[in-house]
Amino acid sequence: MKHLRPWIKLSGVFISLCWYLSQLLISSAIKGKDTERGFQFRRKFCAAALSILRINYKQEGVVQPGACLYVSNHRSMLDPLIQLGYIDAFIVSKAEVGNYPVLGRGAKETGIILVHRHDHNSRRAALDAVEEKLLSGYQVLIYPEATTHGGDLTGEFKKGAIEMAFRKGIPVVPVAIEYPGKDYYWTDGPLLAYFKRIFSSGSSHQVRGIIGFPVQCKSPDTIVEDTRALINQMIIDARSKSLRS
Repeated sequence: MKHLRPWIKLSGVFISLCWYLSQLLISSAIKGKDTERGFQFRRKFCAAALSILRINYKQEGVVQPGACLYVSNHRSMLDPLIQLGYIDAFIVSKAEVGNYPVLGRGAKETGIILVHRHDHNSRRAALDAVEEKLLSGYQVLIYPEATTHGGDLTGEFKKGAIEMAFRKGIPVVPVAIEYPGKDYYWTDGPLLAYFKRIFSSGSSHQVRGIIGFPVQCKSPDTIVEDTRALINQMIIDARSKSLRS
């Protein structure tokens, strides 16, 4: 049973994705495509997936009203699944996600900005898209490490979106996510092997998240490092609270 458990869970998540995506596509065909409806269906899918995977997510802080740039550390492919169940935001992700079967279509229907990380023109277009969404009143979630990171704290941040938001007067909001241990960090290796490693047991998984207050900064020269420092402290706080619980 232990060997079958991760595949049963993965099948459940896939079936749930197919169900909610089909409902969204039908609704869009009848009523027209609507961003807020896409966010609503995405929240429902994320909630169902977290239940299937037995992920218990405890979040501190509150979702910001109005346009803002959420800036988060990046531990695992599970991060967006968890965070987008609570945050209605466009998310910036690597272009390969758009090619994933079913998931790619779902991402495109519910608010994603795709970027080829090693292509300058693609990065420029993604930055322009982030700016357009923010200035239109939407929220955007980014992972400025540009990949998953397995260190104790954050890796080096890409500056573009954070500096742009600051210059445009858009609040930059630090976000942290932390898992029970480093086994949950996915930095390389096959996705299915990672899934098998994490979800073979029948136990639940306790994940903590923190949404901070908008960064108080007066200079574009320090906004990136100020944001990173706040996220690092939030990671430490989340880890400390996990050890005490």
